[in-house]
Amino acid sequence: MIRLPEKAALLISQLESHGHEAFIVGGCVRDGLLGRAPNDWDICTSASPEEMKRCFSNLRVIETGVKHGTLTVLAEGEPFEITTYRIDGEYSDSRHPDQVLFTSDLREDLSRRDFTINAMAWHPQTGLVDPFGGARDLKRGSIRCVGKPEKRFREDALRIMRAVRFAGQLGFRVDAETDRALYQCCPLLDKIAAERMRMELDKLLCGAAAEKALRDYREIIAHFIPEIRPMFGLDQKNRHHIYTVWEHTVRAVSQIPGKPLLRLCAFFHDIGKPDSMTVDEDGCGHFYQHEILSEALAGQAMKRLKYDNDTQETVLAVIRSHSIVFRPDSKQARRLLGKLGEERLRLLIELELADVKSQNPLYQEERVANISAFREKMEEVLAEDQCFSLRHLAINGKDLLCLGIPQGPEIGRILNVLLEQVVEEALPNEPDALKEAARKV
Repeated sequence: MIRLPEKAALLISQLESHGHEAFIVGGCVRDGLLGRAPNDWDICTSASPEEMKRCFSNLRVIETGVKHGTLTVLAEGEPFEITTYRIDGEYSDSRHPDQVLFTSDLREDLSRRDFTINAMAWHPQTGLVDPFGGARDLKRGSIRCVGKPEKRFREDALRIMRAVRFAGQLGFRVDAETDRALYQCCPLLDKIAAERMRMELDKLLCGAAAEKALRDYREIIAHFIPEIRPMFGLDQKNRHHIYTVWEHTVRAVSQIPGKPLLRLCAFFHDIGKPDSMTVDEDGCGHFYQHEILSEALAGQAMKRLKYDNDTQETVLAVIRSHSIVFRPDSKQARRLLGKLGEERLRLLIELELADVKSQNPLYQEERVANISAFREKMEEVLAEDQCFSLRHLAINGKDLLCLGIPQGPEIGRILNVLLEQVVEEALPNEPDALKEAARKV
């Protein structure tokens, strides 16, 4: 039984009172049957857009996509998308239908959808409408196209990545025929806007079953992030690393909390290893300065996928720092807080924990303990408001001006020298001591 929100039920009733059919449809039905709380509630109806506008004349209606039959109706300020049953025409761009035809047949509307688990409708009285076996596939844990998979993917190539994303989110397997079509149609991903690919990648990475999906569909992902392909079979030839670079990476993704920034850090953190690998005379692999190459390659991929500047800068800063060896040392905590800031240092700690937990289990315990001990030191520094940035310093530029130091770059240079000495405990963070030191710098 799906628990329908009162506002959605009222909208359906209002459509029915005007002689139209109305059902909730798509992802909210899927999630409801899985016992999950839907993110939104989409409604489909036999009413045309013009009929909907007349039906909801007492409510605010936004013509979201009226050309394709979609209106957004605000019920006490909450938006609900309501779409007329429709049949899609040809997809000449492998993304959008060239035209849509409205229909009064719910089954025809459901037949144009991507996967059976998304092609179900539900009504509080009528119950489930499931002409393509979506409920059965939910029980089986199967992602299967409605109709011929190749046709579905050629209509809208984004469905290829959606299949992989659903595998990562739901932990489902992709049906064999659908799986074959994924690879046959994979080149069509070139037609999809970078922003849409980025959105699907983020959802995939944050999925509960991302590890398996990344492992199973690495070639699909490598089609639009080719930088990852050299990682696939690379034996690291190192006692700390018993997995290939790619296997280590997918394990690190699963070990880190499922937040976009963290998962992106884990996904890209070792992408520079293949180009930095050297093997010594004993046959041991080394990856000197791989973090610098990882930063460059990750930046290249993230820019192509049009990540916003803040996300790029944060992820790249964490990747650049991720080879650091943490120690339970307040000085190191202050230095890193000053260099990265609290938010990025917390991300780095999470990445380092995930990184270590995805290596040889024989060497994990001590390294995890060191990272945890460092985190405790960092928390002490923050709780005690210890000095690690210029805003904590007991004097500022005005104080230096009063000492006769001329306005200009020298002010900043002296303050940074004083800060470094305070962080290193070579100088107390006290005004008199700092002023005296400033005269000698």
